[in-house]
Amino acid sequence: MADAHDPAEAGNRSTRLTVLGSGDAFSGCGCNASYLVDDRVLVDCGGPVQVLMPRVGMSVSSLDLVLVTHFHADHTFMLPLLLGARAFTDDLRQGLAIAGPPGTREYVTRLLSTGYGRRLVGLIDERIRPQWWVLQDGATERIAGYSVTARAVVHSTGPSLAYTVSRGPSPVIGFSGDSELCAGLRRTIAASDVMVCECTGWEEPAEGGHLWRGELEQLIMEFPDTRFVLSHLRTRGTVAGAIMAHDLLGLDIDAPGIASLSG
Repeated sequence: MADAHDPAEAGNRSTRLTVLGSGDAFSGCGCNASYLVDDRVLVDCGGPVQVLMPRVGMSVSSLDLVLVTHFHADHTFMLPLLLGARAFTDDLRQGLAIAGPPGTREYVTRLLSTGYGRRLVGLIDERIRPQWWVLQDGATERIAGYSVTARAVVHSTGPSLAYTVSRGPSPVIGFSGDSELCAGLRRTIAASDVMVCECTGWEEPAEGGHLWRGELEQLIMEFPDTRFVLSHLRTRGTVAGAIMAHDLLGLDIDAPGIASLSG
C-alpha cells in the first residue's frame, strides 16, 4: 500500500513523546496503555484517548496512524470510542492508517460491531475511510510519513509486536508493547534512541509474559546508549537510569537522548 501522507523531511528535528496512559491492566496506577509520537501517531489505545488528548492540547483529528501491539483489552478496548470521536468531529480528516498484527482489521471491526452495532462500522468506513496495514516480524513500512519497524515479541497469547517509530533524521522511539525477555525485544531496544518499555512487576517477576523491575535493570545496563521510559506500571517507584512514566507525561526528544522534559 502506498503511503497516504508523506510530509517533506528537512533537517534534524525533535520528536514529542506523550504518555497518555501509564498503568497496567488492573492496578489503577494510571490509565491503560496509550502513547503519542508527536500528535500524529498513537501506539495502543487502552486509555480514553478522546478525553486525554485534549488535556495535552491535542485532538483526535490530528492522528494519521494508530499502531496496535496486540489484542489485549487494556491496549485496544478504547479504539471504538476513538474511532467514533474521530468520525463525529467537526474537523474530519479521512484516511486514518490502522496497523497491527494479522487479524487487526477483523478484531477492531468486531469490537465496533459488538459495542455499537454495524451502523457505526459503516459510518466509520464512510467518514474516516481507514487504511488497514498488516505488520509481521521484521516488517519495515513507511506509513503516514513515519518509518515503522515491527518485531515479534513473546507475550501470553496471540500475536504481539514491538515497534520502532521515526521520521527522517528524528530520534527513533521504541515501544515494547507487552513482552517477556526475548530476542525481538532486545532487537527493538538496540534500534531505539528512547525505549518505552513495560515494567509490570516490581518486587518479583510478573506473570503472563511481562517484564519486571529486575529485568529492566538488567536491560538498562545491557543497552547503555538507549534511554528508557518505564510504563505499564503496577506500582510506582524509581529505577536508576530510567524515567518513570505517568499519565500525561510529555518528553521532547533530540537524538540520541532526551533534551527536555515536561508534564
